Amino acid sequence: MSHLSGLGLDDDGRALAVCDWDRDGDQDIWLRNRNAPRLRLMLNGSENNNASVSFCLEGVSCNRDAIGAKVSLKTNNGIMVRSLRAGEMFLSQSTKCLHFGMGVNERVMNVVVSWPGGGEESFSGVKRGGRYLLKEGEGEAIENPLPPEISFKVQDIDVEKKNLVSDYIYLPVEVPFPQLSYRAPDAKMKKLGADAIPLLVTFWESSSDDSATELMFLEKERLRINSLGIRALTLSVDGIESAGLAYDLITKSKYKGDWGFITEDLFGMIKRWQRALFERYVDIEFPFSLLLNGKGNCVAIYRSHVSDGLIQGMPQLLRMDSMTRWHNAPLLRGSWFTNPVNKDYVRLFLGKRMGE
Repeated sequence: MSHLSGLGLDDDGRALAVCDWDRDGDQDIWLRNRNAPRLRLMLNGSENNNASVSFCLEGVSCNRDAIGAKVSLKTNNGIMVRSLRAGEMFLSQSTKCLHFGMGVNERVMNVVVSWPGGGEESFSGVKRGGRYLLKEGEGEAIENPLPPEISFKVQDIDVEKKNLVSDYIYLPVEVPFPQLSYRAPDAKMKKLGADAIPLLVTFWESSSDDSATELMFLEKERLRINSLGIRALTLSVDGIESAGLAYDLITKSKYKGDWGFITEDLFGMIKRWQRALFERYVDIEFPFSLLLNGKGNCVAIYRSHVSDGLIQGMPQLLRMDSMTRWHNAPLLRGSWFTNPVNKDYVRLFLGKRMGE
């Protein structure tokens, strides 16, 4: 249904309000998101603009906004009923004018309002395509003039990347990373992080131009990374059957650091691990890097290029105590008065999510 209506969006929606914003006789939608774009205005572009009638209500003996009233509209095709409510959705309120969509040849026969105080009242003078005020006790619909038009100053914004998700994430807690093995170029199997040294592991594929650029950058920065007490390891996700392509890229990029291969099944486990961490899953694009401390826990995720500045800040990330890490995570920045969750809770949480 959402796909057909044009609402199949990759948004983390929080609030929605419906109204005739452009005053053309059909319903438009305001959508508020937690992620970017923070606010969407979705205008209804249907051409049958006069095939509706709308009513604003005003109470006299009941509450002024007539919250709780029910309007029945009888046409030559049947009866439609709308109720006036307040606080329809999370942190949002749609228009208090009740909208009735009508067919091309449909005519208004009768309008009856059941007021919150208990009485019923019929209103005359209603025609298809109109906007009316129904005031309690009047019995005659009053044409409701359009409100002043609201316009926005639209400014084009240059967006450098299509992906609006942050390129790097400092995790608020040390997150246990799956114990994995990889195949070194000499065909020996090695365990990831077995030497208890902080590790910057970068996953890449030979068909990615960005991966080639990243390998050249990591070779340039390899000695500096080592001087910070961090080992750099790059792993191809191409698979053994495409080992030739991986060797070609290593040669082309002149990369002389530690590298190897990881199987598709094991990289699938890393994908499930990342999916378990975040409510909104984002496909992994290459290069993709993780910063692991010497205890097998992940402290940061890099979804694209690892820049000079990010490398320089890695030792500080590795030294942070648990409370400082919690305070400085980008999505959780602020003052907290409770202790952060412990690693046992995170391990159980990840295990449950990855098993789903």
